Amino acid sequence: MGHICAGPDPLPGARGVTTHHHHAVGDHHAVGDGRIAGPTVDLKAVDREAAGRPGAVRPGAGRVLLAAVREEELSVDECLRAVHRPDVGGVALFVGTVRDHDGGRGIAELEYTAHPSAGTEMGRVAAGVADAHPVLAVAVTHRTGPLDVGDIAVVVAVGAAHRDGAFAACRQLIDEVKAQVPIWKRQVFLDGSSEWVGAC
Repeated sequence: MGHICAGPDPLPGARGVTTHHHHAVGDHHAVGDGRIAGPTVDLKAVDREAAGRPGAVRPGAGRVLLAAVREEELSVDECLRAVHRPDVGGVALFVGTVRDHDGGRGIAELEYTAHPSAGTEMGRVAAGVADAHPVLAVAVTHRTGPLDVGDIAVVVAVGAAHRDGAFAACRQLIDEVKAQVPIWKRQVFLDGSSEWVGAC
């Protein structure tokens, strides 16, 4: 298991949150002040790195047209445009938003924090899902920083020739993002208390 936090504890409230076990975290520090931690991933670089590892052929990476972790407001249209192709017969879309409650308690706001490797990991996860399904185009974006109730936190769009492949890949991709990409959220409740939990 890679290190979630190393050295001085940048996320004191996140101790014990072990949802994300991944191999690429290494000795980097998590970012705890809401700054962008994983810019739009260079998918060509991901392809080059994958190709350099024995047996690590990742043809799905060529179908990942957008994979980004950013502070800016997310655009559903951006993801839809990214997967729009003449050979796509159906697009499955998932939009995750900030709800106003969790576990019976009212939510005031959320704050997402990402490890610096999050953008690269997002690209790898998306490429793996593209490898596993008959899809033609994949786009996924995740926001960091403070979000209000109703704000968009994550967008996934998958284009395929037929709807079955698009639906299956879209579901797997959001599940894998939650399980593998090193992003955490701090929930701030209406009573002023807060807690760190896994992403999304």
